[in-house]
Amino acid sequence: MLKLPNLNSLITFINAAHTGNFAKTAKALCITPAAVSQQIKQLESHLDTTLFERSKLGVELTQAGQQYLYFANQAIESLQRGQASLDQLKQQRIFTLHTLPSVASLWLMPKVLHIMEQHPDLEIRVEASHTSVDFNLSRCDASISFGKQDKSLNHDFLFQDEVHLVASPSLVNGIAQGDLDALLEKPMIHIDWGDENPYLPNWQDWLTAAGYHNRKSNKGPQFNLSSMAIDAAIQGKGLLLGQGLFIQNALETGQLVTLSPITLPLRKAYYLIYPDRTKNKDGAMRLIERLKSDKF
Repeated sequence: MLKLPNLNSLITFINAAHTGNFAKTAKALCITPAAVSQQIKQLESHLDTTLFERSKLGVELTQAGQQYLYFANQAIESLQRGQASLDQLKQQRIFTLHTLPSVASLWLMPKVLHIMEQHPDLEIRVEASHTSVDFNLSRCDASISFGKQDKSLNHDFLFQDEVHLVASPSLVNGIAQGDLDALLEKPMIHIDWGDENPYLPNWQDWLTAAGYHNRKSNKGPQFNLSSMAIDAAIQGKGLLLGQGLFIQNALETGQLVTLSPITLPLRKAYYLIYPDRTKNKDGAMRLIERLKSDKF
């Protein structure tokens, strides 16, 4: 049977290939540069080939090194996936859910807390991040996604949201109800979703829908999180095109008020996505059905 190289040597090789410098590799791995050099020499001896060209400026992969790097990366990623799959077996009573930060704070958490109150033996962990989850490398069981993702995943429709014109009562105090001309003189809060901007109705879209075809949007605070934009609106910093499900609590408590019946739908829906392995987890599908339910 073919003898495999030492795992530490592989990890050191991959790091050195990425940094192009043994000293930087040593710092990243918390070992000495001499140890890095020794591990690389051992790996080269094991493979009977030169992986790096050395110079005063650093190191550079040889053609053999470039070829071997691909397989070394594949080996480490495969081991990571295997470890993640074992971790899943150890956490059958823990359901880990990934989502966007604003979805987590403004929509998901009340549902999760309600479920856990009713089922104290069930532990739900929420991971909030803008990064898409890789289920092969993650402990996550499901993710709330804006739009569909990998076709190999299961996609359960959650909701199609829409934006509403809202503001703090203090901001619009003294303006007659329905007087859009006066309202639209106020600052406008802007939300920047980066690559997802085409799917979020903006002020120009809303002004056109309201009949203000030649009117430009006003300046105002800009945020990359819906939750931050809603907080600014509650503080009276400007008008907001707020997502319906995210502003529901602020409307119910009177922190925000709706200013127009004109709404615009987002151009993507929200989905609950999960791999096939989640279906085999105890109680996972019942929990997914609860998350999809509006009865909270």
